[in-house]
Amino acid sequence: MKQTTQYKNTAIGKIPIDWEVKKLRELGDTFSGLSGKNKEDFGKGYPYIPYKNIFQNSKIDINFMDYVDIKESEKQHKVKYGDIFFTTSSETAEEVGMSSVLLDEVDIMYLNSFCFGFRLQNNNVLDPLFSSYLLRGENIRKELDVLAQGSTRFNLSKSQLIKLIIPIPPLLEQQKIAKVLSTWDKAIQETNVIIEKLKKRNKALANKLFMDNDKKPNQKPIMQIVDRIKNSFTPEENTLYKQIGIRSHAKGLFYKEAVTGKSLGNKSVFWIEPNCFIVNIVFAWERAIGKTTDADIGFIASHRFPMYRPKAGILNLDYLLYFFKSLKGKYLLELASPGGAGRNKTLGQTEFLKLKIPVPSMEEQIRLVNVLDTATKELQQYQQKLSNLKLQKKGLMQQLLTGKTRIK
Repeated sequence: MKQTTQYKNTAIGKIPIDWEVKKLRELGDTFSGLSGKNKEDFGKGYPYIPYKNIFQNSKIDINFMDYVDIKESEKQHKVKYGDIFFTTSSETAEEVGMSSVLLDEVDIMYLNSFCFGFRLQNNNVLDPLFSSYLLRGENIRKELDVLAQGSTRFNLSKSQLIKLIIPIPPLLEQQKIAKVLSTWDKAIQETNVIIEKLKKRNKALANKLFMDNDKKPNQKPIMQIVDRIKNSFTPEENTLYKQIGIRSHAKGLFYKEAVTGKSLGNKSVFWIEPNCFIVNIVFAWERAIGKTTDADIGFIASHRFPMYRPKAGILNLDYLLYFFKSLKGKYLLELASPGGAGRNKTLGQTEFLKLKIPVPSMEEQIRLVNVLDTATKELQQYQQKLSNLKLQKKGLMQQLLTGKTRIK
């Protein structure tokens, strides 16, 4: 790769002198998705591209389709290779006009009614694979944000979309840019596959380890192996307090914006103590659990977040956390959370303390934690690799799609 020094000023800023700029209306025509259909028509018949397939993917996933019954007398637009699809509406301007390109040859296929399509007149002017990157690039997304209209909900019309101005490199350069970015896509896809496999493996491993322990005669009620930590205080009206929250599905703690003591009113609040098991009683059935650390000192929590410190020499904190992340632990949390769905399934703290869990020797607990820590760290390494790949791709797109960096 080398840096180019010859640029020209255009309506979308400086671009290489041998690039063109065109409005979409100069490159093709828009078309609508399905029309005149009712709910009885769906679930059978011919494949059509659903909204999520477009929103989530820059390239249409040919295996992610819904179905619709189309009569011979109907006039519906069929899609084909090279067609570009756009979402038309969202609650935020940033999510309007998300694009996806069909890069497979298809026989009979249609488009959902909440998106519209754009068909290029000539694929030798704008390469379809290149367009899948260009239209999701940072600069084009900013243009689409401007074109989106609305206040409480944002919409993008066909008449607005065709005003979009895009840079067009020479066709060979388009293809080379697409090839480079496809290399990153392949690496991202392969890493995603590994991550999903590791998630399944780790889940199965934890379940097996705790199910094996469950068969041993070492069950103890939680009340015998933890101490309730309850460091309450009275907030001062003009003092700011930092609060914690707990994510569901065992995703741990997060931090909320600071609030004044006055805004807390008469709410019962407590100082966070480190090295405790903590649970959100409203969503315990969804495994809204975590552990506190020294980093959480100085934060507060409401009475909905009781804390329990494992008794020294009897229970390892990480062992307790891993247990409640397992299927057996999830089952017990649900058992102690009677009632209907959502906020009606509050964890009974008395019932929680009566729950019996396997408590092997400390040596065995630490062994299990080490096994699961090793598995977790391997997963985290691939998750970090995925983040790095996505960041690298983003940087490459910004350089290549604007001509700041040229491909030899």
